[in-house]
Amino acid sequence: MISTRVFVLVLTSVIGQHVRAGGSDLMEKVESSIPAFEDTPDSISIGILGSELTLELASHKFDKAALIKVIDKVFYHADKNVDNQLDKKELTAWLHKNEIVNQAVDIKGEFWEYDEDQDGKITFKEIALHGGLGMGAAADFKAKFLDKDGRLKTQALDREYPVMDERGGFSTDHLISKLYKVFQASDSDKDDALTWHEFFVFSYPDDHEEVHMLATGKSHRRLDANKDGKYDLEEFREVFVKHVSIPELLPKQYSKPELMFRACDEDKDSFMTYEESDSCLKGHAQIAIDHQEPEWLIEDGDKNGDQMLSKAEIIEEFHNLTEHDDYWQENRDEL
Repeated sequence: MISTRVFVLVLTSVIGQHVRAGGSDLMEKVESSIPAFEDTPDSISIGILGSELTLELASHKFDKAALIKVIDKVFYHADKNVDNQLDKKELTAWLHKNEIVNQAVDIKGEFWEYDEDQDGKITFKEIALHGGLGMGAAADFKAKFLDKDGRLKTQALDREYPVMDERGGFSTDHLISKLYKVFQASDSDKDDALTWHEFFVFSYPDDHEEVHMLATGKSHRRLDANKDGKYDLEEFREVFVKHVSIPELLPKQYSKPELMFRACDEDKDSFMTYEESDSCLKGHAQIAIDHQEPEWLIEDGDKNGDQMLSKAEIIEEFHNLTEHDDYWQENRDEL
């Protein structure tokens, strides 16, 4: 629920770590990467299968014959060079696509639940009163942040509140006002309501650096040590280490921080602007960002040591998991 995911992020001031893109640019990137609300599946998928293939396999109770047919379909989509092997790059791209769909699945029910008037948009009031804050915080919100006509007291929401209340507990007022700032930062068209794609940004603020900057009122990013709005090489080394977990998947000219810095410093002024950094990381390097799962899958399933997964290796590993793991056996019908 949002009350857990976003409130923990707000409480620890970890409201964004990865991407900066302003206003419509941010929405353009989000809209191009996640499914529309009506196209979002209703159930979470197994990463390597995707939603449709997970349901197909589950409908056959994870039968091995059905598994073979399903893995054939995985290779049809993921095996880009059609060599009947999935290398790290192909596996990562496929998992990344399925991960985004799973994120959308995870919040689909919340969007539907909060949208009280079913207009396809969610106001902050709807979130606060229909489960987004939890029952106790919702009562505080209604008492302190709505006027007698049920309208938001925006001046009260815009105020800064102490992190701790007078009893020594976490201040509900502080949490609500911080969440409102995340809401405002996610509302790219500034119409005081979140579309499905804006709600996606709101629900996963740690994926969007611009949300962090707007929500906290800062004009610089956390790894910009001297706060001058750009990265020098030493600062960018930290950015690279933070964001790239599988450097060997990158093209050679981007495989080390100094190489990426040199290649992506478009105006050759020995500094990397936030925009230049984003273009590099989310363009050339997206495939290598924050994906350790492919390495784990290959480590577990690669029987011949070629650093790739064949159909037979995936089928064997997957079948062994579902046949011998108590969780799978106990939850076959639900899965």
